[in-house]
Amino acid sequence: MRVYRQGDLVIREVHRLPADVGRQCSPVLAYGEKTGHSHRLKGPGQLWSQDTQLYLKLEQPSQIVHEEHGAIMLPPGIYKVLSQREFVSPKEDRLVLD
Repeated sequence: MRVYRQGDLVIREVHRLPADVGRQCSPVLAYGEKTGHSHRLKGPGQLWSQDTQLYLKLEQPSQIVHEEHGAIMLPPGIYKVLSQREFVSPKEDRLVLD
């Protein structure tokens, strides 16, 4: 399984989409909480969501771009998009804010 990172996002390859996902029209994977910038899909691909979870399905290589981070190229596949968490203490972790 391949794993990619860009800023506060982790993009992890998965075997398949869950059965009850719905297609999302926006190319935005996530907005930055502090800067307002966004992680966006540039190129062919589809975003799918299930509740608050986001998935990415790519038939061709595509880029994920962000104004403050270098673009990353993802090969064809299905991916789960996660927010990175940071360790604060043995009893606490929190979302990384971009």
